Amino acid sequence: MQTNFFLLALLWCYFGATFWQLLFHVGIFARFAFFSKQNNRLQERENNTLPPPFSLIICARNEAHNLRRFLPVVLAQEYVSAWELVVVNDASTDDSALVLQLFQAENPRLKVVQITDKTFPGKKYALEQGIKACKYPNILLTDADCRPASPYWVSNMAETAFQHPETELVLGYGPMDKVPGMLNRWARFETAHTAMQYFSFARAGMPYMGVGRNLAFKKTTFERMGGYSSHLHIPSGDDDLLVNAVGTKGNTAICAMPESFVFSAAQTTWKQWLRQKRRHLGASTGYRLTHQFLLASLSISQVFHYFFLLILLLSGYHLPALFVAYGLRMLTLHIIYAGVFSQLRCVDLLRYVCILDVMQTIYYGVFVPFYLISSRKSVVWK
Repeated sequence: MQTNFFLLALLWCYFGATFWQLLFHVGIFARFAFFSKQNNRLQERENNTLPPPFSLIICARNEAHNLRRFLPVVLAQEYVSAWELVVVNDASTDDSALVLQLFQAENPRLKVVQITDKTFPGKKYALEQGIKACKYPNILLTDADCRPASPYWVSNMAETAFQHPETELVLGYGPMDKVPGMLNRWARFETAHTAMQYFSFARAGMPYMGVGRNLAFKKTTFERMGGYSSHLHIPSGDDDLLVNAVGTKGNTAICAMPESFVFSAAQTTWKQWLRQKRRHLGASTGYRLTHQFLLASLSISQVFHYFFLLILLLSGYHLPALFVAYGLRMLTLHIIYAGVFSQLRCVDLLRYVCILDVMQTIYYGVFVPFYLISSRKSVVWK
């Protein structure tokens, strides 16, 4: 009798975790999965006005190789309004200064800010110096190891900001390059899943993060929040903590046009991926409590869904009910991911969703708790 009661309690816990998962996917993630993009350029032509001027910022620390590769792509942007590129050389010890000097001699748009001593962890101090050096009121961030998908990256991000006068933040997407291998599939899936979350939450009126390799905001917004002064000591969070602090339902927009994507080089080892995730997790504890609760409940419910499923399967208890609940969640996942992956141009990942979902559960259930409990040392940027 006690065994049956225990298994029944586990069954209802399994149903509860599965229901919470379905609630998130149908109630929140569907807002981006079936997001209809508007023709921004058509609106611009009808209004017969130019989009606002922009200052692009790249922080570079020991990035001479990447600056040679990707600065020409950034400088080749086609944008009808005035724009500049500000590169902050954050106390590099390689040939970055020489590379920037050569580019600056041939590109009047390029402005270089030199930082001689590394006094703060991360790149927030360098970003602040770059923002102070900008002459235009609108800022667009990317990284030295990233390349825009097209010459119209700035145009698409700017036109999204241009649509509504109250817009102060524009969240963009930064996918990974596609290469063979399971690590790359996992990294691209995790990147797309993260984008699905922050795009969907923004669409639901709860913006909580963005990515620094593709993020636009007004300079006055940054100044209003006091810059990075409240969390300058945290190495990461130059992007998500900014959005978390000032993002609202009315002032945040998303840009998911393929021409606006900014690609990052694919990670070649699991160690590189883990190092990046440690940096990201280091900033998440600074989120608003509401965001922390929602994100934690999402990951915990996914872990519980599989944990209770495994126990109940081993016990053989109510197998038809288990399969129905599992099948309903997996069907919902495939429908949502089909829309999301279509938006983010990674439909090839759809065939691996069942495997990647289990990998994500292990990540939530093992790596994240281990990091949050055991990690106490500072995570460096470069």
